[in-house]
Amino acid sequence: MNYGGAYSIQNPKHPVLAVPSAFITGQATHSYQLTLQDRIDMVGVVFKPAGLNSLFGLPMYEFSDERVALSDVLGNNMQELYDRIGEASDAATRIALLEQFLLDRLSRLKSPFNRTDYAANLIIEKRGIININELIDDLYICRRQFERQFLQKVGVSAKYYARIRRIGYILGEFVANRWHVTDWHELIYRAGYYDQSHFIKEFTGFTGKRPTVYARQNIELAKYLSEQ
Repeated sequence: MNYGGAYSIQNPKHPVLAVPSAFITGQATHSYQLTLQDRIDMVGVVFKPAGLNSLFGLPMYEFSDERVALSDVLGNNMQELYDRIGEASDAATRIALLEQFLLDRLSRLKSPFNRTDYAANLIIEKRGIININELIDDLYICRRQFERQFLQKVGVSAKYYARIRRIGYILGEFVANRWHVTDWHELIYRAGYYDQSHFIKEFTGFTGKRPTVYARQNIELAKYLSEQ
């Protein structure tokens, strides 16, 4: 939920997509850019990969790389929640209102979590370094059923989600090390890549930039911000 200035995003799916003040978004499959008109002021919830589907039954493949107005998905009563949060005097109260809304929703569900939730969370735990075929065998589940349920609950295939998580791990390591990478080969190996060219191709495909360029530009950005 945004209580500041309007903004838009650009991604491979949308040259320009105006972002509603209160919205739901699914899995991002590629990098995207923000265009801000003014300062934004946001509060929101980042769910585990299957969380939105488990709570609201939404077909998450419809929300990948999207920003959809909350009221269009969950009804006009979401405007009341948006207004109450906007009127709150501090961040703690806003968070409490959001938490109460979600807990109320959760209390009405019966066993919302299943093996697909487990599989998606395991992919996160393993940083995407996981054999999906072996995972399916371990779950004793039909491959076609698993693929259909994963797409429904997460928005992308399990194999593609694992690829996203591996790149996410690399980016997390960049941040943890303040964008300085002293041993690329070690980092690539820990992320589960055994071929440098494959890593570079995959990283560039998700971020739009080669790893060394991406890291260097963020070092320059960090230096610029520290001087302001």
